[in-house]
Amino acid sequence: MPPRAASKFLAVVLVALAIPAGADPGLKAEDSIAGDLEVRVIKVFEDRRSEVVKVRSTDKLGIRFGSGFFADPTGMVYTHASIVMKADAVTVLSDGRELPARVLMADERSGIAILKVDACTPSIPIGDSQKLSVGTPLILIGYPEDFEVSPSFGIVAGFDRKAREQYFATTHIRANIPVQRGQGGSPILNFQGEAVGILVGRIDGGATCHVLPIRAAEKVRSDFARFGALRPGWVGVEVEDAAEPAAGSTAKVAVFDPQTPAAQSGLKPGDILLKIGGTPIRTSEDVIDASYFLTAGESTEIEVLRGTEKLSLTARPILRPLVGGQELQDPALPDDKIHLE
Repeated sequence: MPPRAASKFLAVVLVALAIPAGADPGLKAEDSIAGDLEVRVIKVFEDRRSEVVKVRSTDKLGIRFGSGFFADPTGMVYTHASIVMKADAVTVLSDGRELPARVLMADERSGIAILKVDACTPSIPIGDSQKLSVGTPLILIGYPEDFEVSPSFGIVAGFDRKAREQYFATTHIRANIPVQRGQGGSPILNFQGEAVGILVGRIDGGATCHVLPIRAAEKVRSDFARFGALRPGWVGVEVEDAAEPAAGSTAKVAVFDPQTPAAQSGLKPGDILLKIGGTPIRTSEDVIDASYFLTAGESTEIEVLRGTEKLSLTARPILRPLVGGQELQDPALPDDKIHLE
C-alpha cells in the first residue's frame, strides 16, 4: 500500500476503531487497534458468510464458478453476469444445499446478473454506497475456486469512470482488496455488514479490483421489478466541457437532433448543465452517472444555466432508438464530448 494511502487508512481506523474503554493501558495503541479491527472483520464474516453463495453454471464450454449473495429473503441473488450469461443450467450452493436457480436478468452494461431460487433465504442488507470515501474500510466475502467461503479486507482506493480508456456505464469503486478467481459477484461490505458493492473486475491480476456500487445494482433490480426488463433512458444530447466554469459547472450542451427528448425538453446548445435528476453536474463526465440512472418513460428534472438565468426543464427519456433491429450507435465523438443517454 502506498505510504499516503496507508496513512489515510490508519487515520480512518483510528477514528472508526477507537481504543475500547477499559483496554489494558500497557498495550501499545497499534496493538489495540489491530485487535479491534480483527474482531470487526471476523464478526462481519461470521454474520454474513451464510448469505454468500457459490454460483455454478454449465454451458457448451463446460462449468463456470463464481460467487454471489442473497439480497432479499425471497431467494433473489446478485452475481456476476459473465458467470451465467450463456448458461444452460445454473445452481446456487448455499449452506450445504444445491438449489436450482433461474436467471432473471444478465446485464452486460453493469456487469451483474440477478438470479432467483425457490426458497426462503437469509439476506444481506443493502447499504449506502454514496457514503463511501477514499480510505473507507471494506470487506469482501466470496468463494475462491476450489476453496471454502473466505473473507478479504481492504480499503476504498478511488472512484473511476473508466479503465484502459474505456468508460464504465457509471462510476466504479476501486478497492485495494486482493481477489481470486471464483470471487466475481462477491458482495463488498462495510463494517455494519451491509452490501455497498459487487465485485465485477480484477485489476493487475487480482491485486486490486473494481466494484459496482450497490446503488447501480439496485437500479437494475428496480427496472426488472417494475418493468420485467431494463429501462435505460435516452435523451439524445452531446455534452462538452466549456473553457470556463459557470455556476460551478463546465458541462455545456453541444448539439442534439430536433426530434430527441433533449430538444422537446427545451434544452438549447450552450446551456450549462447544473443538475440532472438528483445528480449534481460539475463536468461533462458527471453526465455519465446521471445518465445511468435515467429511466425510459419517467420524467426527470434538468437544471441549467442559460446566460445568467437558472432554468428548470423537464425531459422525458425514451428507450434508445433501434436501427435495423439494433440500438442506434452514436457516431464517433471527439474525446472532449460526452453523450447524455
